[in-house]
Amino acid sequence: MYLKVTVAFLAVILAVASASLVGAPVDAEMDDGVQNALQFAMAQYNRATNDAYVRTVSEVVKVQKQVVSGLKYIFTVNVARTNCRKGGVETVCAIHEDPAVAQVTECQIVVWSQPWLSSIKVMKNTCL
Repeated sequence: MYLKVTVAFLAVILAVASASLVGAPVDAEMDDGVQNALQFAMAQYNRATNDAYVRTVSEVVKVQKQVVSGLKYIFTVNVARTNCRKGGVETVCAIHEDPAVAQVTECQIVVWSQPWLSSIKVMKNTCL
């Protein structure tokens, strides 16, 4: 009797541990949709700041995707100041070499996309 209960209990534990929650955030790769969402978020971030210089992602720490009446992208990124001034014509902007000027900051950015409505919004940005 004891053996049957133990085996059944272990089977339930393994089933629960291996199942992922439907609708829960899952780790994502940097595919086109994810990159577009991050570029959109950074453009919004640069418009919202009073900094004279453009900031860019220096490192993607973690990316997650969640299905919620569209797609919610959850980014943990390091953002740094570049050498490019806002409103300039430069298209490739290098991160400033001086760490004190680059001011690398870790941010969490959440973007919600509903492509069938042509809707994309930044829901959260801890750097602002």
